[in-house]
Amino acid sequence: MEDSIRFRHCDKPTLKPKLGTVKGVIPSWLKGSLIRNGSGIRHVGNETYDHLFDGLAVIHRFYINNGQVTYNSRQLDSECYNRAMAAQRIVISEFGTLGMPDPCDTYFAKFKSLFIAGEEKPVDDDISDNCGVNVGFYGDQLYAMTETVFTRRINPETLETIGERTRIRDYVTVNSATAHPHVLEDGTMLNMGSNYRHNKGPHYCIIQVPPSYDSEETAYKGAKILAEIPCSSKLYPSYYHSFGMTEDKIIFIEQPFYISIPRFMVSQYIRTKTIKECLVWQPNTKTKFHVVCRKTGQIHPILYETDDLFTFHHANAYEEDGNLIVDVTGFDDANVLANL
Repeated sequence: MEDSIRFRHCDKPTLKPKLGTVKGVIPSWLKGSLIRNGSGIRHVGNETYDHLFDGLAVIHRFYINNGQVTYNSRQLDSECYNRAMAAQRIVISEFGTLGMPDPCDTYFAKFKSLFIAGEEKPVDDDISDNCGVNVGFYGDQLYAMTETVFTRRINPETLETIGERTRIRDYVTVNSATAHPHVLEDGTMLNMGSNYRHNKGPHYCIIQVPPSYDSEETAYKGAKILAEIPCSSKLYPSYYHSFGMTEDKIIFIEQPFYISIPRFMVSQYIRTKTIKECLVWQPNTKTKFHVVCRKTGQIHPILYETDDLFTFHHANAYEEDGNLIVDVTGFDDANVLANL
């Protein structure tokens, strides 16, 4: 894909649905909406987001009915968006782009907040709610998702942002969650998140969220932790973007691409590194496959290992002839992330 397409700047919303031109024939019985999101607004003032993942989120909707298609779009009304627009600069850091919430903050002030009670800003002020990775229904509630502790509810027709951001850790003890949950037959959502403050060291957590219908309250109100998998290293938990699932098993890949907790902690107070720069690839380290019972949350006693690999997405997982088959898009290393 050309850079001119990947990094295009989409700052003009299409609030009124626009009728598209159809080439060929769309079956008359086909009806519904395709809603997607992604990085859209690449520039704020004189500043530019540095990574493909980072631009401010835009929500897109294609509505198909009677052989015709309409399109509308709207920027996500996030804290990231509103603060950036007000300041006309990048305020909140993203995956590969450094933001500066308060340019008057000094290194001394950052360190001072470590030691003096009451000096520190609310801990979530500088965490991104720029939910531009994926969208999904939790019952009848549509959410835009990213990989932080925040998610945003969206109106599925107008694409307006509904209410305040949902902070997932208000309902389950995690510091992050993926944007690629799995939906079960009854509408229940299963997702993966990380708890870096577990009393026994960092854990990978499986989150279960029941479907919510005709409710103003967030679907996460009924969320619970189904299982907790201890990280192999207390200072270097694995980065992951997705996970696999069969009819009765959950597959989590602990790959040798780690979040350096020491780097991350320092970067929170001396704002010199992005999340991307806190990630470390460890070659010649085994990739571990954790298997969990989907119904009970029991962790399988056997830990499966293979050579080092990096993956973003699980394509499929199933059981056949007593074997567990897991399809992923695998790379020899994590360089693909730096090239986006």
